[in-house]
Amino acid sequence: MDRYLQRLSNAVARFADRVGDRLPRERRDFYDRLLAAAPSLFKRYQSHRDVTIIQGDAHVWNCFLPKNGGEDVRFFDWDSWRIDTGSDDLAYMMAMHWYPDRRRWAERPLLDLYHATLEAHGIAYSRQALNDDYRLSVLWQIATPVWQSGNNIPPGSGGTISNASSWPSMI
Repeated sequence: MDRYLQRLSNAVARFADRVGDRLPRERRDFYDRLLAAAPSLFKRYQSHRDVTIIQGDAHVWNCFLPKNGGEDVRFFDWDSWRIDTGSDDLAYMMAMHWYPDRRRWAERPLLDLYHATLEAHGIAYSRQALNDDYRLSVLWQIATPVWQSGNNIPPGSGGTISNASSWPSMI
């Protein structure tokens, strides 16, 4: 974790330099607070409880949907896979790629459905734990544009931060 946080800290500094005044002071301060809080925020991941294989780049154009409207959805492009909380893929797909109005309309019902599906398959995972994990996963999405910028992925090609105005209050 220490190496990751050092890399993230360096990437945030490069990102801030790269975008200059287009990154408002309150966003820079938010990154500083996130980095300061990171050791505490990583405790959930470090518990190694309730983790799974995640795809790491979950969005609608990285999945096949059945023509007949069935439930056999298949993700592809697994080069970003890792072991983490399942809520990371959910947060990347919903919080990063949806506008706030779509999130308000669909996010909670889909999280309810996700939780019900886990329970139906015998996975013991409380709805509160899903809420907590999802909130933390959404928070960590603030690092996505930092990493994308560092890899020269242009804005608009890898997602958007649709509800970033609410993030400063999360830390």
